[in-house]
Amino acid sequence: MKCNKSKPINDHLLRSWIRCRRKAWLEIYGDKQKKLWTAHSTLQLNHQIDCFHNLSQKSYGIGIQACEEGKNIAYGLRLKYPLLKNIIIKGNLPILRKSLGESIWGNFSYQPVLARQGKKVTREHKLILAMNGLLITNLQKYQVQKGLILHKENEVVKVEKIRLTDNMNKELIDSLLTLEKDIQSKVPPPITSNRKKCTICSWKRNCDAEAIKEGHLSEISGIGAKREILLNKIGINNIEELAKVNHYTLKTKLEAFGTQHGDISKQIILQSQSQSTNKAIKLNPKISLNNLKKARGLLIYDIESDPDIKHDFLHGFIRLPKNIKNEISLEKTKYSPLLNLEKDTESYLWKRIKRKLDHHKDLPILHYGETEPISLLKLGLRQGASSLEIDELRKRFIDIHLLIREYWCLPVRNYGLKSISEFIGFEWEQSNSDGARALLWWRQWKKSRKSNNIYSKNLNSIFKYNRDDCIATLMIAKWLIDQK
Repeated sequence: MKCNKSKPINDHLLRSWIRCRRKAWLEIYGDKQKKLWTAHSTLQLNHQIDCFHNLSQKSYGIGIQACEEGKNIAYGLRLKYPLLKNIIIKGNLPILRKSLGESIWGNFSYQPVLARQGKKVTREHKLILAMNGLLITNLQKYQVQKGLILHKENEVVKVEKIRLTDNMNKELIDSLLTLEKDIQSKVPPPITSNRKKCTICSWKRNCDAEAIKEGHLSEISGIGAKREILLNKIGINNIEELAKVNHYTLKTKLEAFGTQHGDISKQIILQSQSQSTNKAIKLNPKISLNNLKKARGLLIYDIESDPDIKHDFLHGFIRLPKNIKNEISLEKTKYSPLLNLEKDTESYLWKRIKRKLDHHKDLPILHYGETEPISLLKLGLRQGASSLEIDELRKRFIDIHLLIREYWCLPVRNYGLKSISEFIGFEWEQSNSDGARALLWWRQWKKSRKSNNIYSKNLNSIFKYNRDDCIATLMIAKWLIDQK
C-alpha cells in the first residue's frame, strides 16, 4: 500500500475524517467500485444551493477577480496554503461574502460561508469554517474574524455568525496532524463503534462486511460506542465471546458501571447468540397476537416526509380485504397514495384520510415504528378532531416494530424495516432505494412538475417505494403470525 506523501488535505477529506477516521482512509485507498451512491450527498448539495441563493445577488463575480473588484459575493474560489511543514491545506470555497476589514484589495475583506443541515452547528461545521478562514486569511492578508453558517428553517434561510477563535484554529491543526498520520498508515483505522452514522455513508457495505468478518460488537443491536468500551473493559471483545458469557455474570460486572447497563445484559447476550448462529430466538412462548389473527382485514399505513420543513408529503395506505392468516396475493392488494402537495392544504388532506379511515373503521391500522401514529394524530388534532375521535383512532394502531422487539430476537444488526424485511426474504422493487432517495425524488419532482422535464417520472418512483414500505410491513406481520 502506497502512502499519501505530502498530498494537500482538502475540505472534503477533512469532512470525511471528522465523521469517521476510517472513511477518510477509504476515500484515498479504498476500492472505488465498492463505494455506493447515496442520496444524502445530492440532498446536501441541493440544500447548499438553496441557502446560497438567498444571499445578496446584486453584486457578484467568479473567483479571485470578484475579490479584486470588491464584489459583494465571490463564487468558486480554489485556494491552497502550506499551513505546516508537512501539511498543505486546499479548499474549494463555493462562496465568500464581503465584510469590513483591510485586505490587499482595499478597505474590505471576505469571510467564508457554509450551509448546514440538522438542528445545530457541529464540530464539523466549525472546523471546516476555520480551515476556510485560514485559506482566505492567507489570500487577502487580513485575518478572518467570523464565518457565516446558513440553514433553512421552515423555508426561511437563517444566518448564524461564528467567531473563528484561536482555540478553533488550534483544534483544527491538531485534527489535521492526526488526519495526516492516519492517511500515512498502510492499514485503515478501526471500524467506528458508533455505527448509527454508517447508515448514510457510501462505504457502509465495505465496513459492514469487515465488521461481520471480525465479529465486531458494534454489530449487536443495543451496543453503542460507550457500551462496547465497557464490554472491552471486562474482557469481552467480539460477538462470539459475548454469546458464551453467563447472563448473571455479565449483569453483575456491567452494574458496576450503572444499573442501566446491567438491565440490558440478557438482551445483548440473546442478540449475540441469534447473530452468531443466524437463528431467530422466540422471547415469548405464549405469543398470541389475537388482534392480528382475528382481524377480518387490515389497513397498512406508511408516510414519506421532508424533515427540513416538517412536511408529510405522502400518506400511503394498503388495504388487505381478508384475514392475514390466509394466503396473500400482493397483486390484489389495493394501494392508495394520498399526496399533500403543500403544508397549507392539510385540511383537505385530513378530510380524505378521515373518509378512508371511517370507510374501514373496523380494520386495525398496521405501521412500522412510531412516526406514523404520531404524525397522523397530530394532524387530526390540528384539524379539530375531538378527543374521542383521537382516542378511537389511537386504539386502532398496531406497531409491527414493537411486536417484533417484544416477541423475537432476530439475527439482524438492527430492527429497522429494511433489515427485518431482508431477513424474511422481501425485496424492494427499486434497488438502492430508501427514505433519503424518496425525499430527493420528491424535491426534484416538485421543481419540475410544471415543466414536464426528466424528473416528471419521479412521482411514480416515490409511489413504488412507499407501496413497498407498506407491503414490507404487511409481510413482517404475516411472518409473525405464521410462526408456530
